Amino acid sequence: QVRSPQQPACAGAPRRAMAACRVAHVSPLKADCGAVDDDIAFDVTLDVAEPLKDDVNVRCVYVVDASQPERDLELESLDVGNNPGVPQGVLKFTLQAPPPSRDVLEQGPGSLEVTVVYLSALYRGKEFCRVGYYVRHEYTDPAMQEEPPEIVAWEKLRRVLSEPCITHFPIAWDDRPVAV
Repeated sequence: QVRSPQQPACAGAPRRAMAACRVAHVSPLKADCGAVDDDIAFDVTLDVAEPLKDDVNVRCVYVVDASQPERDLELESLDVGNNPGVPQGVLKFTLQAPPPSRDVLEQGPGSLEVTVVYLSALYRGKEFCRVGYYVRHEYTDPAMQEEPPEIVAWEKLRRVLSEPCITHFPIAWDDRPVAV
């Protein structure tokens, strides 16, 4: 089928509704060298296109074992808004979460294996955005990284985060139908 110059490329395609709130930006404060026992902190920017009747909830979750989602550990949860409601505009904040305990790190695939930490943005209990990072712990000493000791030397481990993986989910916003 040939398209005429007057016909837009998306003609006939369903129009995607705009979300009332979106996660505009997330960046970890220590992406490449936070110590394993340091807090995990993210700068977050929400872009609210229209006022919301309820607060937005942002959670920081550590995946203990990817094969068992019920074991996911919520490290921190923050309600963003005026209790209740979120005004139109741009909101910037820092979400700071305690690190998972060493016991939790050992319960998962192992202290040197890759896992996930993610931020989940929810409105009225419905997730509308997830920003996930692969997490690995590595030794600061290259020789220890090549040949890890039998007993974990926690004081010599650092946390390294990948680039983010971002997923958006359609939800209903106040009196509007689900945005798809």
